[in-house]
Amino acid sequence: MVRSRLLAVALAGAVTLLSACGTEADEPITDAQTRWVDAFCGGLLPGIEAGVELRKLDPANVTEVKAAYLRLITSNATAFAGAEKKLKELGAPESELEDVHERLVRFVSESSKSYGDAQGPVQALEPDAQFLEAAEKALADKNVVSSPEDLRATFQELQKRPKYSDALGRSKPCSEIRSKGQGIGQPQ
Repeated sequence: MVRSRLLAVALAGAVTLLSACGTEADEPITDAQTRWVDAFCGGLLPGIEAGVELRKLDPANVTEVKAAYLRLITSNATAFAGAEKKLKELGAPESELEDVHERLVRFVSESSKSYGDAQGPVQALEPDAQFLEAAEKALADKNVVSSPEDLRATFQELQKRPKYSDALGRSKPCSEIRSKGQGIGQPQ
């Protein structure tokens, strides 16, 4: 039901790459690095939860669909803004991941803005048979994410590093993404 490129990239990339977590660490991960991983996944989790809720609804009940879609947009805007703040406070988890960190901060910042800017236009839409199509268009029109592939690239880079791969597997928000997000972003 939900087809937006921004949402699909975030959800499918998170679920797919979190499913292949490693188990061997090259050196112990620090508390700061663990908090960075948690902030990373924590920025994605609320949107996934809202997306799962939206996908469960009967598309014919447009009033409920609109309410759920607005929760999805609000959840994503808030979560991405929170992730941006936490990631900026924490900084790069290590010097070799500075570029990864910067890409991720840019992605969550642009995503937060995109979802935040779409709230008003989506709220103004009538809950009718064209709602989902119009909501997706409103979100696409407000999308300022310059590189949606940055999220996938971030996961891929972390997967190459055993301690981060292991941390993704142990992180509570990352584990919740795996358990709640199976099938998100795949056609129904």
